[in-house]
Amino acid sequence: MCCCRNLLFLVVFVLFVIHGQSQTVSGRIINETSGKYLPKVTIFQKFASQIAISNDDGKFSMKLGLNKAVELTFSYVGYEKQVLTFPKPIKDTIITVFMHENAQSLRDVEVKASPLKQVLTESYSQTNIDQTVIEDKIATALIDVLAEVPGIIKQSEYHSPIVLRGLGGKRLLITKDGNRRMGNFPGGFMGQGVNVYELAKVEVIKGPASVKYGPGAIAGIINMESKSPFIQSGWHGRAISTFATNNNESSLLGGINWSNLDHAFSLNGRFRNAGDFQYGSGSKALNSAYSDKDLSSCYRWENNNAFTLNVESNLHLGGPWGRPVGFNGTQYMRLTNKTDNTWHSSVTASWKPEVLLKQLEASVYYDLENRNQVKDTYDVGSGLLSYTEDVRYRNYYCGWRGLAVLNVMKNLELNLGTDGVFYRIESPTTLTDYFLDTQIINRVSKNAGVGLAGLFAEMNWKSTNEKLKIRGGLRLDYSQINEGDVHDTLQTTGRNQQIQAWNGTLGAVYNLHKDIFISLQLARACRMPDAAEMFIVSSTADGIVYGNPDLKPEYGFNFDSGLRGQLGFITFDCSLFANFLHNFISQEYWQNSGKKGVNYIYQNVDKARIAGGELAVGTKWNDFLQRDNQLIYNGTAVITYGDKLTDAPDWFSPGVPLRNIPPFNTKQELMLKRRFNSAWSAYLGGDFRYYATQNRIAPSGDGGYVSYSYALFGTSCGITLLHNSYKWDFKIKGENLADNKYRPFESLVYGMGRNFKVLMSVQF
Repeated sequence: MCCCRNLLFLVVFVLFVIHGQSQTVSGRIINETSGKYLPKVTIFQKFASQIAISNDDGKFSMKLGLNKAVELTFSYVGYEKQVLTFPKPIKDTIITVFMHENAQSLRDVEVKASPLKQVLTESYSQTNIDQTVIEDKIATALIDVLAEVPGIIKQSEYHSPIVLRGLGGKRLLITKDGNRRMGNFPGGFMGQGVNVYELAKVEVIKGPASVKYGPGAIAGIINMESKSPFIQSGWHGRAISTFATNNNESSLLGGINWSNLDHAFSLNGRFRNAGDFQYGSGSKALNSAYSDKDLSSCYRWENNNAFTLNVESNLHLGGPWGRPVGFNGTQYMRLTNKTDNTWHSSVTASWKPEVLLKQLEASVYYDLENRNQVKDTYDVGSGLLSYTEDVRYRNYYCGWRGLAVLNVMKNLELNLGTDGVFYRIESPTTLTDYFLDTQIINRVSKNAGVGLAGLFAEMNWKSTNEKLKIRGGLRLDYSQINEGDVHDTLQTTGRNQQIQAWNGTLGAVYNLHKDIFISLQLARACRMPDAAEMFIVSSTADGIVYGNPDLKPEYGFNFDSGLRGQLGFITFDCSLFANFLHNFISQEYWQNSGKKGVNYIYQNVDKARIAGGELAVGTKWNDFLQRDNQLIYNGTAVITYGDKLTDAPDWFSPGVPLRNIPPFNTKQELMLKRRFNSAWSAYLGGDFRYYATQNRIAPSGDGGYVSYSYALFGTSCGITLLHNSYKWDFKIKGENLADNKYRPFESLVYGMGRNFKVLMSVQF
C-alpha cells in the first residue's frame, strides 16, 4: 500500500519510448475528489526554463530537453503541489494528474480520520471509504467494506442484510453511481453481485435523505462510486487473487482499461468460490458454501469539462449458495439458492455549463433478476425429506433520475429534480409433499410490483463568510402498488393501492472554529411498502418472512446532530440521532404460523422509537520514531436503542425492544506504515472489536433469547513494490484470532471462526 503522501496525487499512466530526438509531455489535470478539470495550472520543469499552463479543459502540452531525466512540478492555488519524476528519457508521453485540495485553504473539508474520510461541511454525517480500505480489508462482499463505518455491523456471514443505525431493508437506499439498486430479499439490496474491487469509494450518508434521493432513505444513503476508466491513458490493467483459510474461499479478479483524453473503456471480471465455513469450535456450518461470477464493462466519453456520457453494464451469475443449517432455529430445514443472477445497466449524461445552470444530469437504468430458491423440510422423527418448496423469483425494474442545479444567487443554490422506478416481481412456486405424494404448482403472484415517481426542490444557502450553511427541501411522491394476477385457493383478483406522501428536510452546519463544525438536521421522511413485503414469501438471516397485503406507508420524523472536525493532529466525529416512526413496518415473530422453525410476518407498528450516538476518533503521526514512518489510530464507539410503542400514549413512554437493533459495540485499530524508499513500502496493523450482550426479542416460547457478548481480535500486514511500470501488492489479514464463538447480532447461527485472508495483485 502506498504511503499517504503518495495518495495526494496519482499519475495514472506513463508510456515511454526510449528512442527519438524530442520529448513531449501532454495530458490533463483533474481534481482528485470531484473529477473536475483544473484550468490555469502552472507546470514547470526543474533546472530548466520550461513553463506551461493548462487550458480551460485542464489539458496541457510541453516540450522538454533531449534524453534527460525530467522532474515536473504542478502548482495551483488551493491545491497541494505535485512533483512528478521521469527517471528515463521519454517521448510523446500522455499522463493524467490528480491534484488534491489543501484542507487548510478550502472550506469544503474532507478530514481523513484513519483510512476513512469524514466530510465536515454538510448538515449530516458523511463517511467515505476509498479503495485502499477495500483492499486492506481483503473484502469478500459489500458488507465487509461497510462494517468499517460506525453504525453498520455485520448481521451474518456472506449475504448479510445491511443495517444502518438500527434501520435497514427498504429504509436504507443503496445506489450505484447515483442510480437506485433494489432486490427481492426482505433485507433489500445486499450487494452480493457487487465486485467491490472495481469501486473507487463508497459514500455513507447517515440520516434522512428522502427529499433528494427518494422514498426509502429514512436511515440514509449508501452510494457505490465506480472507478473512473480515465485513471490511466493508453492500455493498462490489473490482476488480483485472494484466498481465505476458514472456508477455502478463493477469488480471481482481473480488469483492463484503455483511454485517451476524451474516451475511455474498461472491462472487469471476478470469479469466487467457497466451501462451508467453520465455527469457532471447528465444526462445519453446513449449507453455507457459495459460488459466483461477475463481469462488468464501462464506456465514458468526456467531450470537455462540461459534458460527460457514461454507459455501464454489470452481469452477476450467482449460486449455488445457502443459508447455514439452523439459520431459522431448526435443524430440519435446508434453504439453498440454486441460481441468483442479476443484470444491471445504466446510461448517465452530465452537463456543467457553469453559468446560471450549474449542472444538468439525467440517468436511466434497467435491472433484471432471476433467483431459484429451494427450501427442503425434513421429518423430525425419521429424518427423511418430507416437503419441498421450489420458488423461482423473477423481477425487473427500470428507473430514471434527473437533476438540475441552478446558481440563483452568489450564495444560493437550488436543486430541482425528479426520479422514479417501475418494479415488477413474480414468484411461481412448486410445492411437493413426499409423504402424501402430491405436487402443487402455484403461481403465487404474477406482475406484482410498485411504481414510484417523485418531484423535489432543495435549497442550499451559505453566508458571505461561509461559516453558516443552511439546507432545506420538499418532495412529493406518488406510489402505486399492485398485487398482480393471483392464483390460489382463496383469492383470484389482485389488490391495488395508490399512495401519495410528502417529505421535508431542514438542516444547518456552522463553522465554530477553524476546522470544527456543528450540524443539525430535521426531516420528515416516508417509505412505501413494496410488493415483496406485501405479497411475497422470502428468507432473512434468521428466519422465513411472509408478506402482508394490508401494510400501510411508514412515516418518520428524524433528528440528527453532530460535532466533527480536526483539533491539532486529532480528528473526531460525534453524532446523536433519533427517529420517531409512525406505522413502522416491522418483521414480527409469527408464533401461530403452524410452520417449522422461526417465521415472521410484516406488520405495521403504531409507533417505534430508535435513538443513539456514535463517536469516531482518529489520528496520524507522521515520522513516528524515525523519518518515513506513519502511525495511524482509529477508534469508534456506537450505542443504539430501539423500542416498539404499540398503544403507548406518547413517544417517550416505555416500550418493548425492537429486533434488528445492534448492541453497543466498539472498535480500536492501530497501524504502522513504513516507506523504505521510492520503490518499497510496508504496513503492520492490529484491531480489537467488542459487542455487548443484547436481550433479543425473537422466537422462543419464553418471549426472547440473548445474544451474548463477544470480542474479536485481528491483525494485518502488507508490502508494496513499485518496479518499472508495475505495482505489486501482497497483503495478509487475520480475523477472529482468539477463535472464540461469536454470534452476529441477528443470525441464530454462530459466525465464522479463525480466518486468514491473503491478497496478491499486480497493476500494469
